[in-house]
Amino acid sequence: MYSIAKKLASVSCFSLVLGLALGGSVMAADTVEDYIAQYPNQQQTKMMNTWLEKYQPGTFSFSGLVDPTDTTVVTPQATVDYGYNWFSVSNGPAIINTPQYDRFFSVSVFDMQHNVPAVITNPQRPIAIVRPGQAVPEGDYTVVQLETDQGLAFTRMVVVDNMDAVRKLSESITMSGGDGDMQRAVETFSPDVVKRGLAAIKAALPELNPDKAFGKKSGDVPPLVLAGAVMLGQLGTPSDTVRYGVIMADDSGQPFNGKDSYLLTVPAGIVQDSGYYSITIYGTDNKALIPNAQGRYDRTTYSSKRNADGTYTVSLNPAGDGINGIPTGKDFYVVLRAYVPVPGADLTVQARKQS
Repeated sequence: MYSIAKKLASVSCFSLVLGLALGGSVMAADTVEDYIAQYPNQQQTKMMNTWLEKYQPGTFSFSGLVDPTDTTVVTPQATVDYGYNWFSVSNGPAIINTPQYDRFFSVSVFDMQHNVPAVITNPQRPIAIVRPGQAVPEGDYTVVQLETDQGLAFTRMVVVDNMDAVRKLSESITMSGGDGDMQRAVETFSPDVVKRGLAAIKAALPELNPDKAFGKKSGDVPPLVLAGAVMLGQLGTPSDTVRYGVIMADDSGQPFNGKDSYLLTVPAGIVQDSGYYSITIYGTDNKALIPNAQGRYDRTTYSSKRNADGTYTVSLNPAGDGINGIPTGKDFYVVLRAYVPVPGADLTVQARKQS
């Protein structure tokens, strides 16, 4: 359907301006294939440069509870305090120090190609981030090797009606180093290639397997798969730490709408004792949380009542009524997350439309 290998004659002024805005342009083969391969780097660089407008490299900033106005992360969770730290190890290693937390807390390290070399759950040691060839400082560290100079240390701390305690703990999440060169070059493409490249990525989304969408190093995931994963959920992580289920329609195959009522059944036994499940809904128009009067956007192990057989029933309807209800009100889709998943567990969610 898409001519992946077709080359165009020139790079337009528009694409050159785009590249400069992202932190430096690199002339590339102007093909759909190359655009798809470059897409994760473009999206990482956009997010990094937006963050750098307000914060200093090598420092952490925290989101607090995310609401529908926050579009920093594509498809964010609502009851998680996110921490962001865009950094560079161009001039030496960076060390992350973390506190102890009795609920779920993770540190994910991303490079600019959206590889995720490490996700450390409830870290017990400081984390040393290095480039190949850099000497690791003396000490007892969890060592993470990065493929690019720039990267992101991204923390998730689940909030269970304890935002004040979480905020106090976050004060001790710190980095030493990480303040190297933050300039990141990106390849540029003509508007026609961008249009066709985005169409190719979107066309591949229905076949995307979330369990095989993110990798630890370059080559783990085919370019089209990774581009689609980044489009659906930038900052997603490999399946050994988090597994995802994306539900776009009810059991009859009809897309979810904001007028009808649905009952979801989340299967039992999908997470280990140290993990948790969450169901979050997003508007199909913008991939953001859907505004509602209750300020309720998800259900998790911590905020939902479990059935006797270990499953969870989640009610989706405009008012947010029913067991473990979430308000809708507009066309939406659902993301299931299983943190610290049980290997091989079936994540199939039943989605029944109520008459």
